Amino acid sequence: MHLDPRMLRAIAIGLAFILLYGSRLTKGSVVQTPDGLAFRIKPLFAWARAIALPAYILFFIYMLSTQKQPVPWWMALLFIAAIAVGVMQMPGTITLTPMAITQRFWFQPSKAIQYNEVMAIQAMQGGRMTRVLGDNRVKITHSSNHCAAVEFQQEIQRRTNKRITG
Repeated sequence: MHLDPRMLRAIAIGLAFILLYGSRLTKGSVVQTPDGLAFRIKPLFAWARAIALPAYILFFIYMLSTQKQPVPWWMALLFIAAIAVGVMQMPGTITLTPMAITQRFWFQPSKAIQYNEVMAIQAMQGGRMTRVLGDNRVKITHSSNHCAAVEFQQEIQRRTNKRITG
C-alpha cells in the first residue's frame, strides 16, 4: 500500500489538534509518593509526546526515502535539533515535599524552593497556569500540561500561607 503524503499530513494535523485540545480538557490526578504530593504531566500529554515524536521522525524518514534529491546534511541536523529542543521543553514533575516545592526534569537541572523562601504565587491563563517565585530567583511553573491545577493552588497556598495574585 502506498501512503499519500497529503493524507499523512492531514492525519498528522488532525491528531495534533485532537491531542492539543484533549490534553487541556483532561484534569489528571495528584499522586502521593514517599517524597510528597507529585503533580506529574497529564497522561494524555505524555502519550501525545510518546506517540507524536516517533510519528514525526518516521514521517521525516519516509519523506527522505521518497525524495528524488539528496537531503542536505544541515536539514537533518536542524530536524534533530528541533526534536532535542522539544524534549528539553517537557514540563517537569512537581513534588510538594514536607519542606520544599521541587521540580524535576528529564534533561535539565532540578529546581527547589523552600516554603519559607516563596515570595509570590502567580496565577495566569485563567488559573490554568501557576508560577511560584522564590527569593533564590527560582521559578517553578505548574502549567496546563500538569495534573490537578486547582489542587496544586490550594496546597501551595496552604503550605506557604501566601495568597495567589494575578
